[in-house]
Amino acid sequence: MEELARNIQSQNYYLDEVDSTSFITTIPIHLWYENTANVPADKFLAPEMLKTSFFKALEEFPILVGHLKSDAEWKTYIEVDKNNLNAPEYSDTQSEVHFQTIRDAGFNTNMLPNTFIEARVVPVPPTLVGTSIKNIRAHVVRFKENSGAVVFVMAAHNVFNGYGFHCFVSRWAEIARWMQNSAADGSSAALPRRSFVHDRSIVREIRSSETDALDSSLRATMLCSDPMARVVGWFSPNVRAMMIRYSGVTTDFINCSFHIPADAIEALQREAQEFAPPDIPRYTKNDVLVSLISLAIAQCTAWDKHEGKSALVSTLNRLLLNRFLAGPSEFTTLLPVDMRAHIGSLKGVAYTGNTTFQKGFAASRDLFRMEPSAQLVAELATRVHRSVATLSERAAHQYFGILNRQPYGHLQYVLHQVKLRNMMYIANNTRSAFHTIDFGAGAPALARAPAHGFPNLVIILPGHPSVGGYEASFTLCRE
Repeated sequence: MEELARNIQSQNYYLDEVDSTSFITTIPIHLWYENTANVPADKFLAPEMLKTSFFKALEEFPILVGHLKSDAEWKTYIEVDKNNLNAPEYSDTQSEVHFQTIRDAGFNTNMLPNTFIEARVVPVPPTLVGTSIKNIRAHVVRFKENSGAVVFVMAAHNVFNGYGFHCFVSRWAEIARWMQNSAADGSSAALPRRSFVHDRSIVREIRSSETDALDSSLRATMLCSDPMARVVGWFSPNVRAMMIRYSGVTTDFINCSFHIPADAIEALQREAQEFAPPDIPRYTKNDVLVSLISLAIAQCTAWDKHEGKSALVSTLNRLLLNRFLAGPSEFTTLLPVDMRAHIGSLKGVAYTGNTTFQKGFAASRDLFRMEPSAQLVAELATRVHRSVATLSERAAHQYFGILNRQPYGHLQYVLHQVKLRNMMYIANNTRSAFHTIDFGAGAPALARAPAHGFPNLVIILPGHPSVGGYEASFTLCRE
């Protein structure tokens, strides 16, 4: 930490309200590496080398060692004080389980040591007072007989979106390879230079005051002041995190991971296309993949969680809760879409902040209860396609503008999402390249997003190059 403090400057990073909409969640990744070449233990993901390269990468991402705060105007910022850094969590432990055993068990994290860092959906501080939310955490677990290892990394989502998170992990891996190669051949080759932009002022310039390119539900949500958002805004970031953590929004959950073959999606894509409307000449794989997953989760969701309860509870639910929460007759699918490609000022810039636009669609209970078929998938794929197709640079500018109209805009937006009763969130990261992250031991045998505690969350990553397809990690409520 001393060397890190010497190599960074004290500064404040004021977060954009688009960043702050993600304050209630984290971005996690598990990278599983098998020691197929029987590399000696002191050279296979060498412990000291891996830790040193981690802290060296932080020198290029100083925002990760700052403290999350809010000022008198409720604006959220990260204070980087080189004399008082927010030390990241980093640990390296040994497991008594062999890599082949955990592979045979489907890479079940329940077989990891009890000290393994929990993939927590809401980043919370260790204590309410006197500590800060950790922006980055890393844990390496090494398996029996030097058979392999898993590298777990988790970042606060309000610091990064998926692109920024990948920038950090891949840079850490690049520095690790450079250190390993330099030690192996005694070379003095310079570390390749990279440039990352963490300053949010680059997106403050794009805010638009107009709203015509945004859907009506978003306009209605953001243009009407929510008293509860004002109340929550008075609290510190630590208290806000604790409130969300223990509010019941996060839940007891089960996690299921599935490999979805590419040829199955392609076949369904061809079948669904026969039922496509004239304005959609071709469904994308994303249209079909999201539709299929939405259908699967909606059909196993308890639409009315008060069914089977007493008449009194059911009546109170209808008369009170349903006045404020989305009715149980619809199921909403939220789709985070990266606006980076639609913002001219960000093209060619490694901007690590959040640029995610929450798109989505709703479908009726009756539709989701229909017998699964290519025609039903086409109906849902049409909604996905039209929702994503409306994204433009104009809409991106207006999205940044409407969220930043008031300093508690992100709280108003988050509270609106929390009120949705039957909702799922599908983060499609199939364009990411986590399966190529190489710390010097080759590509991982598997890259997978672990379980969170947020209900009906799905994270999709590309499958391993040897098999293709998709790795889908589901977090479902335990009914």
